[in-house]
Amino acid sequence: MRNLDNKVAIVTGGAQGIGAGIVDVLINRGAKIAIVDMQFNSAEKTSACLDQYGMNILPISEDISTSEGCLQAIENTVNHFGTVDFLINNAAPGRNRSHIGTLADADWSDHSNVVLQAVTRLTEAALPHMKKSASPAIVNISSVTAAAVAPEQCSWSYHVSKSGLNQMTRYLACLLGEHGIRVNAVAPGLIDRSEGHKLSDSEKNQHIIRSVVPLQRAGTSKEIGDIVAFLCSDEASYLTGQILIADGGMGTKEVFGAALSTIDTLE
Repeated sequence: MRNLDNKVAIVTGGAQGIGAGIVDVLINRGAKIAIVDMQFNSAEKTSACLDQYGMNILPISEDISTSEGCLQAIENTVNHFGTVDFLINNAAPGRNRSHIGTLADADWSDHSNVVLQAVTRLTEAALPHMKKSASPAIVNISSVTAAAVAPEQCSWSYHVSKSGLNQMTRYLACLLGEHGIRVNAVAPGLIDRSEGHKLSDSEKNQHIIRSVVPLQRAGTSKEIGDIVAFLCSDEASYLTGQILIADGGMGTKEVFGAALSTIDTLE
């Protein structure tokens, strides 16, 4: 299904993980993609894997934690493709495990700058171009930890920045609606990366996933990409200000019963 033909999308953090899955789906639906990622070698590798698309994919190495980096990312995209239709805000700092379970504020500036401030800076820089688009859309990649606390897995900075991103999604939807710009977010749950170590590679993790996720499996980056593609498409033309939770139903499970079930499967 090529329902995004010739649309131009910027995907931050698009060189690996969920971002790479989003890039793969969008490019296969006809979009032109600018991959904005600090890991330039990964961005080049991702675009090389898709070199059959030629000039329809552009790797950009910019630090979007700075206003200059955000502005340059938009300018590079417009110089290459001529416009911006979709802005996919997926980038987030790497999870430093030394900050997990503590109240140290060492990584707050990283999360604030990339997860929150970069969204406003990129939106502001892209706005003049998106106003000219026939069907502009912004999609923010949030997390189920925006609403549920996982202190053993993520720092408070990660939790709070993703929670703030959800509220920013609603705010921007209200602010930009008059320009026809739709703003939504996707909140993934347990997702297997398309490269490297996967969450479900561990047999113990598989037992837990089957107990706590009604669909009994982890999601894939492609499935998140499919949701992003839907939110960018005309099929979602009256959808804005929404946080779509993609967790296989995990959030519907009562935690005590799920924990008991997990113990039973491991005994």
